[in-house]
Amino acid sequence: MAARKLTRWQKASAIAPMVVLVGAWGAALTNSALATASGDSDNGAVPDVPANPFDQPASVQTSTTPTGIDSKAGNVNAISSLSTNGIPAASLLAYRRAETLLGKADSSCNLPWPLIAAIGRVESNHGRTGGNSVNADGVSTPGIYGIPLNGSNGTARISDTDNGTYDNDGVWDRAVGPMQFIPGTWKLVGVDSDGDGSKNPQDIDDAATAAGVYLCAGSGDLSTDSGARSSVHRYNNSDEYVDLVLQIAAQYAKGEFTQSQNGYSTSPVLTSRSNDQTLTSKQRKKAKKEETEASKPSSGGSGTTPGGGTTPGGETPATNPGGSTGGGLGGVEDIVGGVVGGLTGGTTGGTKDSSDPVTKLTEAEATATCLALALGQLLNLPSCVSNLMK
Repeated sequence: MAARKLTRWQKASAIAPMVVLVGAWGAALTNSALATASGDSDNGAVPDVPANPFDQPASVQTSTTPTGIDSKAGNVNAISSLSTNGIPAASLLAYRRAETLLGKADSSCNLPWPLIAAIGRVESNHGRTGGNSVNADGVSTPGIYGIPLNGSNGTARISDTDNGTYDNDGVWDRAVGPMQFIPGTWKLVGVDSDGDGSKNPQDIDDAATAAGVYLCAGSGDLSTDSGARSSVHRYNNSDEYVDLVLQIAAQYAKGEFTQSQNGYSTSPVLTSRSNDQTLTSKQRKKAKKEETEASKPSSGGSGTTPGGGTTPGGETPATNPGGSTGGGLGGVEDIVGGVVGGLTGGTTGGTKDSSDPVTKLTEAEATATCLALALGQLLNLPSCVSNLMK
């Protein structure tokens, strides 16, 4: 069957309104045709969509966490942080451009940009994995290169297919660019989407449109769950990968995303130990318990409660004056008692008792102590000085 020809696309129509439909995938594996492009350097390339689906994956899922997902955060935390993570402006434009191009190339495909964006999130965090950033031209810099596909570390075994042209490796293939294309597949599906004269897998414009061509190849309708699921499964033959991409796409379609600036790489997602997916379930439960205990507020009061003077006076008078730096606060008398106990050697905090062996403070000592408390907005300075000098 002949490839479906696209009409020319003008750059002025690059940004299309966001659609809220999220795709799914469908089409059997058969022989694929070579993706080509028409157009010129001014208007950019308009790709042809092969009538048959590609018979080799676009990317390869390893046994480890996908490149764009921080291993500590894991899939669950990655989904919950979509809005705060942000999509670089150049990447967001590229996803929407791909939707527009594929809409003109094959209206029956119904490819929504959130689906392409979800793949970009999982594969490379929108072109920012490994210390990369996306510049204004949409190019990941210094470049995204996967690990050697030599059969180790849970990878497929794929010998060099591009003489190192795309992946800088003349021995083994490596997935390249923000959409993590295998060089052999890129040679079939790569397009010059932005008309700069180059089919560059590191350019999110070219890569996103190429991903759209790959997904739309064949007869699948990506506005259906079955159609989208089948196409993404061809893109990367992993059920877990497919589930994650669809979940992220659904959230993007609901508006769970923000646009961020170009030119910035992202640091690893920091999580609490109770959410650290690299720990065992038992370790996370223990961490959760510890975090809960640490977050409990201490109660104030007198005598034996923190903030009321539990530290024996004279033991650490300089650093812990009678527990005045403890949790909650009691009344003025309670705090004063604690301070006095800490500074003068008394063993009892809280409300002062006439039987306590407390030595009176000089005015200078009392003023210095109360000034520190007053600055912390804990006490009224004159009242504090008067009480300490009694």
